[in-house]
Amino acid sequence: MQGKTEISMPDGRTANVFSVIEFLYGLTDRDIEILKLLIKSQTPLTMEDISKELNITKSVVNKSILNLEKKGIIIKEKMDVSKKGRRAYTYRTDFESLSKKVINDLDQLVKGLKSKIAELMGVQIEKSAIK
Repeated sequence: MQGKTEISMPDGRTANVFSVIEFLYGLTDRDIEILKLLIKSQTPLTMEDISKELNITKSVVNKSILNLEKKGIIIKEKMDVSKKGRRAYTYRTDFESLSKKVINDLDQLVKGLKSKIAELMGVQIEKSAIK
């Protein structure tokens, strides 16, 4: 039985959705680990929260957070009250927005792939087949 994050490939193999997301956006295993934590969390998390939960340094968390944020996968929000008088932020995912982003980006990938394969094979394809 397939797990919640497994998808079937045409040849019967299965792939993990997070492996596809990792490939699509060039993420690291650490980025995916942090993304999963943010998806699972019911509330936004600080870098310190993530660091403690995953037992990794804040500098490692920071690197992944910057990558995920740059790629539009997570949302950074300024906290109203910060510790020690410094600016502090929380991080979260908006599952609906993330889902739409991934679906749109996969559609773009497939369009490009169809065109490139047709070009390499010397096959004419209808514009409607690229959609």
